[in-house]
Amino acid sequence: MATRADREPDDTVVIFDLPAIHLPTPRPWPPGNAWCQSGPAFHRPTASTTKETDVSTTNALRTIDMIRCAGKAADAYRMAQHAVREAHDEHGAAQAQLHYWRDQIHAMGGADGPSPAYSALLAAVQEHQEARQKARKAEARLQRAAATVQSHRTALNRYPTGHIRRRATAMLLDRLADHPVDLARAADLIIIQTSSGKDSLVAMHRTVAAAKAAGCLHKVRVMHCDLGSEWPGVPELARRQAERYGIPFLLVTPDGGFLGMVEHRQMWPDAKRRLCTSKLKRDPTGPVITTWVAELGLDRQAIVLNVMGVRGAESASRALKARLALDPRTTSANRLVLTWNIIHGLSEQEVWQDIASNGLEYHPIYDTGLERLSCVYCVLAGPDWLILATRLCFALELPHPQTFAELERRIGHSFKQDFTLNAIIAAARMLDALDGPITWRRGDAVRRHLGPAAADQYLALTR
Repeated sequence: MATRADREPDDTVVIFDLPAIHLPTPRPWPPGNAWCQSGPAFHRPTASTTKETDVSTTNALRTIDMIRCAGKAADAYRMAQHAVREAHDEHGAAQAQLHYWRDQIHAMGGADGPSPAYSALLAAVQEHQEARQKARKAEARLQRAAATVQSHRTALNRYPTGHIRRRATAMLLDRLADHPVDLARAADLIIIQTSSGKDSLVAMHRTVAAAKAAGCLHKVRVMHCDLGSEWPGVPELARRQAERYGIPFLLVTPDGGFLGMVEHRQMWPDAKRRLCTSKLKRDPTGPVITTWVAELGLDRQAIVLNVMGVRGAESASRALKARLALDPRTTSANRLVLTWNIIHGLSEQEVWQDIASNGLEYHPIYDTGLERLSCVYCVLAGPDWLILATRLCFALELPHPQTFAELERRIGHSFKQDFTLNAIIAAARMLDALDGPITWRRGDAVRRHLGPAAADQYLALTR
């Protein structure tokens, strides 16, 4: 609850009461901020509650940005202090050198002409002047940083340490994530990052449901990065999935794609250096957000929700991710960007239940037994996954095994540390010779996860 809401004007940032040490479990908003969820469908709150919930959500978002700006100011002040100390140390050392050479020349009875000592004195004078100028600049920078800190003094008094600021921000974000309809209504732009895989598909469906309940489907846009190394039909499917809801769709094609990046680096990415994610997916997002925010024409900071199909059950690292998180890399003075992992708490079976019950179109590669729609050859995949992917390439007559193996030989770097792609291809050929080519039927993914009855129902919905 806000502490000064009754006596401050509406445009004032209202600071939430958050204990400095023990932060309580996230609480619901004040009465009247209720909305209901039944599966992926959300029910619109009544008109009498909309204004109150908007105020609560807006105040939370303002407080998050206020804490961010205060922390940034505190960090800048600490860096300026450090720079002043370093500049003063350098100035002191330069001054000592200047005095030393002056004393040397005085001891020699002065210098009538050029000499090593005189040259050293001139160099010491120059170094001293540069050090003094650097110290003055550092002190001016410190004064500016101090003025900025002073403007954030209220927030820094309430949230004095980085730990408290991070905890307070996380708590507010968690409370916002509890209310997706209010969050969608408060946003100015909602971007769905889709791979067209099953998780992205359900994340899109649930985001659209929240936006519809909030009456703001016009804020939603879909973005897909085509890496050039994915299964056939992925970009086209991503577009169809967006068109189902009437959402604007943007296809981004990074220069060179995945194979071009590997060729340029002469090295495959791995779990520690996932450049395929950072260079080909994350980096193109920033310019797109900049363009779309500019198109809004706002005279205030825009609230941007960046929706991702990330589930905590996928891995230990993803389990640690929050449902809603501040993106400091793309946040700026004119936009507050929040990463929204809207399906973070769903299990794989719940994802397939959403797909089946709503007749959502998924990629047929899931029917083959592969559980992820990624690049044909994913650097994070294990040998069994890669062997199955290779057998599918044989069945679909795709050139990827030969293309990737030739690149591996050309750059002289193994696709995986423990084995080469040639070994994977050989194993796939052996299994095909023993068991025959892989076969599958439409709906096998639903059948595998939910049973024959659910698969029959899904096929009837999507016929």
